[in-house]
Amino acid sequence: FISHFQGYRTYVASTYIGFNVVGFAINAWVLYVVAPLLFAPAIKVPKSILFYIFALCVGDLMTMIAMLLLVIELLFGTWQFSSMVCTSYLIFDSMNKFMAPMIVFLISRTCYSTVCLDKTKGEKAATLKYAVIQFCIALAFVMILLWPVFAYSQVFTFYMSPNSTAQEVTVMRKCGFFPPPEIEFWFNLIACITSYAVPLFGIIYWYVSVPFFLKRRALTTLVASSSMDAALRKVITTVLLLTVIYVLCWTPYWVSMFANRIWTMEKKSIIIISYFIHLLPYISCVAYPLIFTLLNRGIRSAHAKIVADQRRRFRSLTDEASSQIRTAIRTIPGTKMKKNEFLTRTEEISSDKAASEAISEFRDTLPSQTSFPDETLL
Repeated sequence: FISHFQGYRTYVASTYIGFNVVGFAINAWVLYVVAPLLFAPAIKVPKSILFYIFALCVGDLMTMIAMLLLVIELLFGTWQFSSMVCTSYLIFDSMNKFMAPMIVFLISRTCYSTVCLDKTKGEKAATLKYAVIQFCIALAFVMILLWPVFAYSQVFTFYMSPNSTAQEVTVMRKCGFFPPPEIEFWFNLIACITSYAVPLFGIIYWYVSVPFFLKRRALTTLVASSSMDAALRKVITTVLLLTVIYVLCWTPYWVSMFANRIWTMEKKSIIIISYFIHLLPYISCVAYPLIFTLLNRGIRSAHAKIVADQRRRFRSLTDEASSQIRTAIRTIPGTKMKKNEFLTRTEEISSDKAASEAISEFRDTLPSQTSFPDETLL
């Protein structure tokens, strides 16, 4: 094991492992914020937006789990699993790479519809049912697009460094997608157009249309200039951030898809670069839900309200339990005088530590046959 964990694989594997840990943490936090809001009543944020962010996180987590297989391959220098696991890994990996840009595309379209279109269309675009339908259509389209991955993914065995004297040969197994050249070219071209060019155009067009619409509406209505300027700055920031991340992370990936025939993959430097280019789409997929959650004040406010309500409910349950315990103490035979003294003293104590000390002090003064509640229940 140690002999395999050497050279450039050490740095590549360490980078993938570190990013995997960060990806799990970020997506888990976003799910913690967004998931309770999906079915919560009276939420101002469109349920469709929440569902899209939720779908992004679930897809990211599935991809992070699949990435563990790639990390294991990097550590051992060879593929350790079956052909079926190889195909599953490539499907999950490709599916999220194609679905993430489409979901961001749908989010930008939903924002445009809810802000710029009439009330009926905006309300329809904001519903959870409409978002689920749109997501299922996109998922079906991606699965059809990925048919070559199902057909041409397999584990390939390479025999390297043969030694005729010692009669030894190094066997290396690799999980890969190797379709015929013509199918590979058309697959990359169609995938690039539908999963890169079209989403990029839609994101820019629909998000840029929102500030122009808000500006025109400000000229015809009595909207406060400060609030309008803040809304415009927020939209522009979102557009720039999403566009920069999208272009920086996805452009090298798709360029490498078409440059595979030109590059000589035997060179170690090219292999290292290809691994890090392969990591860029993962970075963008993790960044999207984080951006949408942090930049959406409605999501943060709604989550804070739910947390506050849960804390109040917990305090109410605790107070009710304490009240029932006090009532039970009053009904214990033979402890009337001690009970009154105990209740008088405990009502004067505010902290849990002081309450625990008071309970311990008066426990011994009660009759031996008296059953006393545990301190943690008070």
